[in-house]
This record gives sequence, C-alpha cells and structure tokens, in this order.
Amino acid sequence: MKLLEVKDLVIRYITEDSVIEAVNGVSFDIEEGETMGLVGETGAGKTTTCLGIMSLLSSTTGEIASGEILFRGEDLLKKQERELRRIRGASISMIFQDPMTALNPVLTVGRQISEAIRIHQKCSKKEA
Repeated sequence: MKLLEVKDLVIRYITEDSVIEAVNGVSFDIEEGETMGLVGETGAGKTTTCLGIMSLLSSTTGEIASGEILFRGEDLLKKQERELRRIRGASISMIFQDPMTALNPVLTVGRQISEAIRIHQKCSKKEA
C-alpha cells in the first residue's frame, strides 16, 4: 500500500488584488519505507505543497483548490481538524525550512527526530 499519494494538487493564495496559483497539478506517490526529496527553485511551491499535505496553510489566504491527498488510503482533505491533529507528529511530520529555528544546533538531527517519535509513539529510545 502507498504511504502517501498526492494527485493533481492545486493550491492558491488569495490576496485583495489577485489569486496566485502557487502549486498547479503536483502529483507523486511515496511507498512505505521510501525516502523522497522535493527540490526546486525558490518560490517553486515546495513548502506550500508540504503545508497543504499537513493542512497547515494559512486559513485566511491559502486554500487547496483541487486534488487529492491520501495518507495510507485515507483522504486527508476530508478529515476534521481534530483527526488531523492526531495524525500530525504521530504519523506525518515536517521540519520547516529554516533549520536554525526548527532544529536545535546543539543536538543531532537523529536525536531530535527520535525524540519526536518517542513522544508521539510512546516508545523507548531503542525502538525509535
């Protein structure tokens, strides 16, 4: 089973003056255990795509205009905020763009990620 399926994702930002289509028709699949990198030029929509997947777009200006986001076969776009909160961190996570504010430079990245896993999954250091 696919872990994450993103199909024809369109995300736009609405301002007083215009509508900006930041992501237009993005599609990809990630299999269980697979690692994927999302690369592109500044302003290409990488962060916006990830914020859309996590349902963390600005509620006042950002919106998913169309597409599907399936996590383990379940449509994330149909989930209530309460359900999404349970999924975020426990099953799906994001390290934000500026690592100096998102990660502690004194600790290894592995330690910080395993700490998040231990908190959400309630498991030992070894299991994480």
